[in-house]
Amino acid sequence: MEAKRFTVVEANDALPALRAIVGTIQDRLTWLGAHKPEFRYVVQEMKIPIESPVSPDYFERLIEIKAALGEVDSMGCQIKDVRAGLVDFPSRLYGKDVLLCWKVGENSVAYYHDLESGYSGRRPIPDEARGPGGGTVGSPEKNHS
Repeated sequence: MEAKRFTVVEANDALPALRAIVGTIQDRLTWLGAHKPEFRYVVQEMKIPIESPVSPDYFERLIEIKAALGEVDSMGCQIKDVRAGLVDFPSRLYGKDVLLCWKVGENSVAYYHDLESGYSGRRPIPDEARGPGGGTVGSPEKNHS
């Protein structure tokens, strides 16, 4: 099955749900960081734990994070950095496969990068790619840098 490709409009339409999901993930990660399990061992040298290595609350947060990551995946998006809230949307621009790029705190999907460069290669999405069919416009011959 071919991966979903987003237009700029579709990526922006997905942001309300993504903001909530990524917010949940970040909240759970913060909670996990504040509630790191203390490992106690019956035999210290052999690292045999006294009881479960994590509390039920800790385990529940881990399951919630896994479920939220699954939601993002089922939407067709790619989380590149959970803590920063960096999400990519597969797309095509000027005949090339690209990733539309959004980060928590940004109002809209306004950047893209090629498949190899990642966040450091982000460039603004050209105005002509922002319309209803945006993200699938242009021809391979056009070179927009």
